[in-house]
Amino acid sequence: MLTYEQLPCSIVLLNSEGIITYANTFFCNLLQRKEHDIVGEHVERFLSTTNKFIFHSSFYPQLHMHGHVEEFVLHFERSDGVQIPLMINTKRTLYNGEEHVVCILMSMTKRIEYEQEIRTIAKKLEQVNEEQAQALAKLQQLHAEIEKKQQELVMITNTDKLTNIFNRRYIEHYLAELVEVAGQTEDAFSLCILDIDFFKKVNDTYGHQVGDYVLIEIASLMKQHVGEEGVVARYGGEEFIILLPNIAKEQAVIISNAVNEAVRTYEFDHVQRVTISIGVSTYRAGDTESMLINRADRALYYAKQHGRDRTIHFRDIEHVLHP
Repeated sequence: MLTYEQLPCSIVLLNSEGIITYANTFFCNLLQRKEHDIVGEHVERFLSTTNKFIFHSSFYPQLHMHGHVEEFVLHFERSDGVQIPLMINTKRTLYNGEEHVVCILMSMTKRIEYEQEIRTIAKKLEQVNEEQAQALAKLQQLHAEIEKKQQELVMITNTDKLTNIFNRRYIEHYLAELVEVAGQTEDAFSLCILDIDFFKKVNDTYGHQVGDYVLIEIASLMKQHVGEEGVVARYGGEEFIILLPNIAKEQAVIISNAVNEAVRTYEFDHVQRVTISIGVSTYRAGDTESMLINRADRALYYAKQHGRDRTIHFRDIEHVLHP
């Protein structure tokens, strides 16, 4: 069975009071502490004075207001006093009638190093530009280094850490580009919103580590069946988006139905059966990003209300919906 111990990131569970009830080995090793030195302690014990203030003044209010916090950076202290920047994605949830806060923590050290390297290289470039002809070879080398580092940083920024597909930030940027181009060329493209049916029941029945496993497997199935025809991304929670450039209604429905079938027939570990519902919309002249998403979302809602485990294109139900 997939466990938190097997995930390549730090996992920490808190109770409603901020007491650590679980910390996986990855997190313990990161702080250079034993599990018994961490579990049972309040999370703020491992924060600096400044970060304790940030934790109480910003992090916790956001968590209680929204039920989740995304991409929040706090500095944790190792046993030797060294401060480690960690990016936290966390969600408040109920399990067996008790409130838990699930935290996924990713080290920011490498990302900060990349940014520092880019700033350093940029500074060198300014010096090289002053020398011009004498340093032409060096200039070309530094340009190549910058491009490589920027590409690595873009991949880190645009990738969903759990499923290893694109994240919401990337897909919204890409959708805006498609809308802009389609507004000039009037070429059709389609957008699909996918939602896992009864996903809360999976988490409640089998636990969140199995829920994470299901998300990872479905993301992989989407990539396999969409292939090079489109771009897949995790939009948030159990919701995904597929963008299909230059693909109109009929082909978009065929691709979506293939994804439906792939998930329906896939033999997941632990879970008896998983299905998804898909809502599809296709670009119309004058569409904005929000209009496309809204139509696909309404089609998804219709699919949910009419049996789930199916693909619905908005155009096929438009005549029965209220404006």
